[in-house]
Amino acid sequence: MKKVDVQELYRESYVDNNFERADLFESLQTRFNIKRALYPGSFAHVTPSFFIPEVTYVDTDPRAKKFFEQKDAVADLISKKKTYDKDTVLHFIASDYSGPLNLKEKSFDLLISQYAGFVSQECKKYLKVDGILLANNSHGDAGMAFIDDDYELIAAIDVKSGKYHITDRELGSYFFPKKQIPVTKEYLRELGKGIGYTKTANSYLFRRIS
Repeated sequence: MKKVDVQELYRESYVDNNFERADLFESLQTRFNIKRALYPGSFAHVTPSFFIPEVTYVDTDPRAKKFFEQKDAVADLISKKKTYDKDTVLHFIASDYSGPLNLKEKSFDLLISQYAGFVSQECKKYLKVDGILLANNSHGDAGMAFIDDDYELIAAIDVKSGKYHITDRELGSYFFPKKQIPVTKEYLRELGKGIGYTKTANSYLFRRIS
């Protein structure tokens, strides 16, 4: 595989389509004082490192591996946009996140689950109790976290005029299935995607409570 252009891949994947979500990660860091984050299924989305001093990225995509291997170029990309004075600490694990990651359990403040399957389940052990899970429901992970007794829904995230907004209002109105079906972990795993709910948000925030 030919060498990956770090700036080009990042721009094409996240900037050109307005999918950086920079204001979301800035809000999360500000609100919850996030210092360490784990991002399974990250691909080349290093935007969290603009705001969070230490992030561990995990992905099996060969392009992601090539991207992160170019450490100087990635560091340069982050240094131009980072908002903290500390040195950036960045780790990349070229692995399937459902397997062992050689990470300390209960050591991360934030677990990021975006379009990557059931991160909330496979990587829960790495999230601190009282740590935050950011999950969307593209592959059903937000729905999975909602029925998991180890998590508590604390906020919903909507997009208005291109900006991400976090709200804790009317949380009891989310996660009511449109169809009268029993929603279990087994059902969601078998389905492999999010089901329809009567009210939805772009993403959700959960706190690990046990």
